[in-house]
Order: sequence, then structure tokens, then C-alpha cells
Amino acid sequence: MNSRIPGPGIDPAPPRAVDPARVWMVDDSAMQMERARALLSKHHAVETFRDAETMLERLTQGPPPDVLLLDWQLPGVSGLDACRYVREHYDDVSLPILILSARGAHADFTEGLRAGASDYVAKPYDDAELLARVGSLLRIRAQGQQLREREAYLATTLSSIGDAVITTDRAGRITFLNPVAERVTGWHDSDARQRPVSEVFRLIDAGTRAPVEDPVGRVLTLGTPQGLIGATLLSRKDGSEVPIEDSAAPIRVGASDLTGAVLVFRDVTEQTRVRRHSEALDAKIRASEAELRVLLDAIPVLVSYVAPDETYGRVNKAYEEWFGIEQDSLRGRSIREVIGEAAYAVLGPYVKRGLAGESFSFEQHDVPYRLGGTRDVKVTFIAHREPGQDPGGYVALLQDITAERRLAKEREHSVEQQRRQAEFEQQLIGIVSHDLRNPLGAILMGAARLNQQDGLDPGVRKLAARIQSSAARAVRMVNELLDFTQARMGGGIRIECGPTDLHALIRAMVEEVEAANPSARVRVELRGNGQGSWDGDRLSQVLQNLVTNALKYGEPETPIHVACQGDGEQVTFSVHNMGAPIPEDQLPALFQPFQRGTDGVDKAGRSVGLGLFIVKSIVDAHGGRIDVRSSTDKGTTFIVTLPRHARSSAPR
Repeated sequence: MNSRIPGPGIDPAPPRAVDPARVWMVDDSAMQMERARALLSKHHAVETFRDAETMLERLTQGPPPDVLLLDWQLPGVSGLDACRYVREHYDDVSLPILILSARGAHADFTEGLRAGASDYVAKPYDDAELLARVGSLLRIRAQGQQLREREAYLATTLSSIGDAVITTDRAGRITFLNPVAERVTGWHDSDARQRPVSEVFRLIDAGTRAPVEDPVGRVLTLGTPQGLIGATLLSRKDGSEVPIEDSAAPIRVGASDLTGAVLVFRDVTEQTRVRRHSEALDAKIRASEAELRVLLDAIPVLVSYVAPDETYGRVNKAYEEWFGIEQDSLRGRSIREVIGEAAYAVLGPYVKRGLAGESFSFEQHDVPYRLGGTRDVKVTFIAHREPGQDPGGYVALLQDITAERRLAKEREHSVEQQRRQAEFEQQLIGIVSHDLRNPLGAILMGAARLNQQDGLDPGVRKLAARIQSSAARAVRMVNELLDFTQARMGGGIRIECGPTDLHALIRAMVEEVEAANPSARVRVELRGNGQGSWDGDRLSQVLQNLVTNALKYGEPETPIHVACQGDGEQVTFSVHNMGAPIPEDQLPALFQPFQRGTDGVDKAGRSVGLGLFIVKSIVDAHGGRIDVRSSTDKGTTFIVTLPRHARSSAPR
């Protein structure tokens, strides 16, 4: 505590000039009065009265004298009655009274003192004794006045200071509470006086809630200043609690006489609230700082804050690793020093723009790297500017795109090579298949005519039939290649839509398949309305491909099931067969070119793997969709859903 209480050696005011003491004397004996006047006037200002009534009237008209000499036996009001009256208005310090009387009995002395006399002189008195008695009373009065002034000074001081003050006697009983102590403890000074300090000043440990010994008891026991240790609560008179800080010190008269203790304390509720608030803020700041560090370190790009003097503030872990310098070591270092002169020559102009308050992004290639070689970087500068103030630095986000650019270049080169290869292959397929159609057509026509002649040798007829079958198979393969080329290079297969009966189309297609495959068993289930607008030739191609595949990969002697359902604005047909299922890992690529639905081998060698690709292309051209379901127990089903009215299209 910083409060200081004036000690007994400190005068409350500077010494005043000493005036002669004013002495009043009341005596009905003219001779005695004149003798006393002559004796006392050598040292004091003396005023005399012949009776008590005159003196009392004079007393009401102005300040009292410094000493009153009062004869016991007076006419009218006796000296003893006058003494009692004066004591009703003035105490011993304000007006000491010396009784003069020829009556010298011990009982008379006692009665006079009880009436309020300060001292007693018997007549006839000795001159030296009278002077000594008056001088003694003046000294006592002066000391009393000085003590009162000091008490008033101390009381005013203690009442006006901002800390609470309690004083006790040597037994630990309260002798004084200043207004602040009254407010903090809830006790009034008049109620607390002479109570044990432990009754008014009750302390509790803020942490354990255990009672705490008041420091006054330790002061009175040890005789040394004492204070509280740890957070302490004061239990007020009404039971409420306030946190306090305090100190206690002994009150001594002289070097060793312990007469009591003074306790100085203060309510630290606001300080405690501010401290706790500050501690909470500090904890939040530390937590926020930790979260920010974790967040920044988790960002895969280089993050840095650059101050207006081109020095680093905060950087993240990626920045540390990229430059090979610890984060804390980067703080306060200049950009030029860290990245090197060569890199600064390239990036310096951007740094100037960022510090000028500009936010922007850029890519810079072949930037010299401090650990060797060059790097390609992508950088974003975000200027830091407070409203109404100059730019305060910037945040830089830097991404090393060296590997990314190298991979991008390699990927572009690979894609370009693949594109050129695909174009070459597609052009080659288109050219070859187109050029093969004419000779294959001629072979097919010649074989057909040869086979129609009468009287042809059976061996030759068999050979002609084989030539015709092989040529027809080759024509179908060429047609698939032409469709593939058109789908890949022309942007899709061209369709010509017109009124079509899908049910009739399915029946005709099944008859053709069964005619070409006498052992085939195909069951057809047609429901609903099969009328619509489609390209009949292309849908026949779809149906024939799906049914042929079902025969090729289905279980022998197991029928193929073809179903069609026309309902509302769409028509759905499906082709189902039992057999080995399509592996699940092959389903995503099933409709890609040069793919087959199963791991089974096309023993006849009649497919190049374009059938399902062309099927999907035709379905897509009609605005429909195709799905496949395949499992061991339920077999394989291809499902085609078409809008009832498709539109003709041309290659894009």
C-alpha cells in the first residue's frame, strides 16, 4: 500500500507567535485580588471580577480566557456553582479552572474537582505556588489544544485519503474508521468502535474459502508491519464480499511502547475485474495467435507480411521451408537480404507497387532462387491500408508453379501428340473403309451372281457362297468403321427421322436374325404404343447389334428376351440374355470404342469392338439413353429409352 499516515512527530501546522496568556480572576476580596493581579500581570494579561455574575456575563460576550481563577466563597453565585456552570460549556482543555479557597479540608478539594475544577489552591497561598499552578494549567491547556489540533488534522487526513483506514488500540479493539472504511466494510464508525477488529474486518481466502487471520493480530503479536498473501475477500457487514488489498503497521509511542495498530486497505473489485478481463483478453490473444499460426502453417502457399520498410513481419511454415530459414529468424530481416540481389532485381518493382498500396496478382518465370537455379512463381499482393492512413505494408501469397508449369507443358505436348495420333488413325480408318466399300461391293455382287447360275458345280457354288458371306461380313465391318469415323470426326451420327413403328421394326429384325441363325431362340414381348418419329434404319442397326451380342455372349440353348414398352412420351426397349456377367470394372468403359462387354473371346472374329460405341452414338443422336445391368444370377440387360418424337440431325 502507498498510503502514509502522519506520525506523532509531525506538526499539523507551523508554530504561532506566542501572545500573553489571558487570565481571569474572580474574588470578592479587594486586597487578595490586588495582590494576585500584581503577581500575575508580570507574566499574563489579567482581568478581574468581584462576583461570578459579572464574569459569567462577560463570558457570553466573547472568547473565554486561557485560565479562570475562581474564589470558592463569592457573594450571590458561589464559586462552586459558577464552576459547574462553566463546565457545562467548556471542557478542561478549552478553559482550565483553578479554585481559590480558605477552606483547606481534603473533602473540599474533592468536591471542587468533582464540580469541574482543574486544580485547587488553598488560601493564604504562596506566590510561587500560585504562579506555578497557573503555569501548569496553561501548559496543560496548550498541550491539549495541540493534541486536539493534531487529532483534527489526522482525522481530516484519514477521512480524505482514498484508502480505507482502521485504527485499533493495543487490545485490537477498533478506535476509528474513516469514511472509505465505512463504505467498504458496511460498518459505521460509531457502531464499530471498541469492537474487536476481527469482528468488523473478516477475511476469506478467495481460492479456498477458508478464513484468513486479520493482519492486525499479527502486528500486535509481532510488532512489525504485516500484509495479506494471495487473493483475499472481505466479508462485509451485510454478508457480501469484496476483494481487497491491505497492509497493517504498529502504532508506537516512543521507540518501543506499542499502543495499537493501523490497517490500510482498499477495495480492488474494479482492479480485479480489469485484471481478469485483461487476463482473459491475453488468453484469447494467445489462443488466437496459436490458431492463426496453425492456420497460416496449414496453407500450402507461401504467406508473408511485409512492413513499409521492406522487412518481414509474420511468415508461415511454407515460407520457412521454401527459403530454408526459420520463421522467427525471418522477422525483421529485409526482403533484399533474404531473397538475394538477383531475385530482388526481378521482384523489386512489384514490392514497390505493393508498398504503395496497390493490390494485384502476377506470374513471374525464371526467378533466381536463393538455394540455386530458378523458379516460376505466381504471386498475389494484398495491400494493408487503414482508413485515412498511409499504406501499412502488404500480405504476399506466393506459389511455386515450377513443377506445375513443367507438368502442364508435358501434358499439353502429350495431348497434342494424342490428338494428332487420333486424327491420323481416324482419317486412316475413314480412308481405308471408304476405299474398301467399292471393291467389297463388287466382290459381293459377283459372288451373288455366280451363286445364281444354273448347273454350277457344287464345289464352286459352295465357294461362291463362302465368298458372298465373307464379303457381306467385311461390308458390315467397313460400315461400322465409317460410322465410327463419322461419330468421332463429324461430331455424331446423322439421323433422318420419320414415322416409325418400333414394334414392327423389332419383329422384322428378329425374323432376320433367326433366319441368319437357325439355332437362335428369341422371345419378343411388345406392349403399349410403338409408334414414333425415329430413324428406322439406325434403330434396326441398334437392335441387330444388341441381339447379335446377346446371341454371341449368351448361354447356348437359352432364349434371348426382347421387350418393348410404349408409354406416354417415351418408348423403352430392352435385350436380355443369360450368361457370364460383364465385369463391374469394365462397365464404365463399355460404350467406348474397341471395347467388348465380357472377357470372352469373339471366336468368329466378327467384331472390331465398335458395335456398342455406335449403338450409344445412335441412341444419343435420338436424344435417348442406354443403360446396362449385369449380374450372375439375373444375366445381362441392355435398356434403351427414346423420346417418342426424335428430331433429325446432321453431323456437327
